[in-house]
Amino acid sequence: MSRIITLAPDMTNERIAEMIRKARWGKNLERLECPRCHSRDVIKYGRHKGKPYIQLYRCKSCGYKFNELTGTPLSGIHISLRDAMLITYLYLKLGLSGLAISRELGINKNTVQKFIRKLREWAKFFPEHAEA
Repeated sequence: MSRIITLAPDMTNERIAEMIRKARWGKNLERLECPRCHSRDVIKYGRHKGKPYIQLYRCKSCGYKFNELTGTPLSGIHISLRDAMLITYLYLKLGLSGLAISRELGINKNTVQKFIRKLREWAKFFPEHAEA
């Protein structure tokens, strides 16, 4: 079954990851720091095996390994960034239920519900969207 709702074709996982990277750490990674010790002595450490559009980093001060999604609602998700953005939009902006989103996107309902729970937990950091 084809999807009725989709993102623009140019909104690839790579482009979404780049947007997150720039929003979080600046155009040239000038704000990049370790989320654990806040050191700026950080190096690139390869790519995520399952999601090659995700850059990995390692802190040279404390040895902590992280990526651009660490400490965000997108951390640890098992769906693509495109699907995560669609779920977020459908849930927060259009008010669809997890089951309706699951049917529309063809994603397991438990996966959708788990991500929606994560969105709700993070809603306190975004009070202007908390009413959704």
